Amino acid sequence: MREKSGDAHVRRERVVGILLMLGSATSFSTIGLFTRATTQSLGDVLFLRGVFGALAIWVVARLFTKQRMTDRENFRWPALAVAGLFTVGMTSLVGAYRLGSVVNVSVIYATIPIVVGLAQLIFFRRRPSPVFWVSGAAVVIGVGVMAGGGLSGGDLAGMGLAFVMTVCVAGVILISRRHRDTPMLAASALACLLSSLLAAPFLDRDLFDPKGFAVSALFGIVTLGLGRVFLVLGSGRVPSRDASLIDVLDAPMTPVWTWLVLGEVPGVNGIAGGAVVILAVLLGVRYDRE
Repeated sequence: MREKSGDAHVRRERVVGILLMLGSATSFSTIGLFTRATTQSLGDVLFLRGVFGALAIWVVARLFTKQRMTDRENFRWPALAVAGLFTVGMTSLVGAYRLGSVVNVSVIYATIPIVVGLAQLIFFRRRPSPVFWVSGAAVVIGVGVMAGGGLSGGDLAGMGLAFVMTVCVAGVILISRRHRDTPMLAASALACLLSSLLAAPFLDRDLFDPKGFAVSALFGIVTLGLGRVFLVLGSGRVPSRDASLIDVLDAPMTPVWTWLVLGEVPGVNGIAGGAVVILAVLLGVRYDRE
């Protein structure tokens, strides 16, 4: 009976983790939309996004968890490492979307399952299953189909920054999984504040433009407040490989947001590649049991 109860608990935790990771992917998929929708400078966007992201995380921690931002456990090395990775990664991604196209930046971010698998192999001597490698390769192929038409002038720099983000998120997933008992919400809020401090010297006069202010504030609440909370809580409940595969779903979702809100209709390549990504992720999560 105890074994059955334990198995049921594991399955329940995995389902909750998958749902949280889906929420994270959905939240992060709006980064391209918000970056396109605002006309503020990069410094203003990063500053406001960080401030409102930190406030949103504080509200979530206050209402739905027992974590307190001032607890000593919040400043152990795993939490501080997550804070540093989040700061560098999310700042890099906003710059990537400013420099390169939304779809081509997504090509690089889609390699995160491969990065996680290689990190587990190198640092933890854990060999991913063949199903994982096939799913990861299919994800990269699918997003490559989405990109379709070559690179523009700013794409190389944007894709370089996107790779920095990819490595950082892979690190967050692995650390959150291996240190599930370490509170990570405070680390996420700290990362938001650090990104605001880094952007503060680059603020300009348009900071309080009503439309830009509202878009950047919502940017922080959705992508940092919700996205980071879902990522941190979800990645601790599912295997790192599954977490990285689910997180890639934001690649095909990003063009959907720009289509629904900004009227940018995705091309045939975007639709076909997005279908490949979704199918690869679903099959990977369903059949990867190692």
